[in-house]
Amino acid sequence: MQSARLNPLPRTAMAVGAVAVMSAAMVTLPAAAASAHVRVLSEGAEAGRPATLRFRVPSEKEFSTTVRIDIALPEGVTADSVPEIEGWTISRTPQRHIVWTARAGHEIRPAETQTFTVRAKPLPNEGVLRFDTAQTYSDGSVVNWNQPSAGGREPDFPSPELVLDPAAVREAPPPAGAAPKPPAATEPAGAEPAGAEAATGAAEEGGLPVAVWAVGGVLAGGGLAVLLRRLLRASAGRHG
Repeated sequence: MQSARLNPLPRTAMAVGAVAVMSAAMVTLPAAAASAHVRVLSEGAEAGRPATLRFRVPSEKEFSTTVRIDIALPEGVTADSVPEIEGWTISRTPQRHIVWTARAGHEIRPAETQTFTVRAKPLPNEGVLRFDTAQTYSDGSVVNWNQPSAGGREPDFPSPELVLDPAAVREAPPPAGAAPKPPAATEPAGAEPAGAEAATGAAEEGGLPVAVWAVGGVLAGGGLAVLLRRLLRASAGRHG
């Protein structure tokens, strides 16, 4: 009695799967790293109404704790009250800053997060409110979260922003010095994009699925596309 043999996956499919997994990992990791910043949250915040502002502060350094947080209130934002936090002292400055300082044993330890709350009076009629923040660590270093977001890209040290009007974010001007976007090329109505016929013919002639070439096109901007092409050529040579 012969035992049944399982046919292995085609080499082209294995190549596409491996490249897709690697490219997905490259896209996911930066997003996770970018989320570890000081943020301001306020559910249902609207211009002209009071709001509860919650500042989420992660301690990002591996061997130092966060000992001090200094938040600057933007023009038009007035604190009505600042709830106490166990182990932290609270002070206000004439320059519209609220400062929290940790007592010994209550610092924000590495990889942990602390929330600081401010109850604000009616918010001003602004699209976006920026709360520049200075984070002081036990090693004496200070991280300034004070860079504005622009052009759809988040800077390295973004200022915590509270969006009251999403349209203000969509209409934000691009960063200073940014090159203007060139106009898109136009083609006659009904014309097939250049290179489409050649690409289709090559895919059909080689007997390879169109999906393989689609993945290769998406990754053509990096070295992964080169790896994919080499794998496909090697597979074609073995089966030729």
